[in-house]
Amino acid sequence: MDPGRLGAGPPVIIMSTRTLTIIGFVLVIAAMFLLEFLARRPGSRIPTVGQWLGYLMRPRIGRVLILLGWWWLGWHYFAR
Repeated sequence: MDPGRLGAGPPVIIMSTRTLTIIGFVLVIAAMFLLEFLARRPGSRIPTVGQWLGYLMRPRIGRVLILLGWWWLGWHYFAR
């Protein structure tokens, strides 16, 4: 038998799904800040968040998708 299954050996650290979700969101937000920082350098070809959203908001479907995204965000995070 595996000794870890019977409780012997080093302790096992178990992360909850909440902790993993928070780590995931922190990584995504950090990546967004990094991309924005890189986009604002002189001569950068990376679009800023404002330019990216402006591009998405040109067609009607883009405006609808942005609206649905904000609705989803508000429903899941700010309505509690």
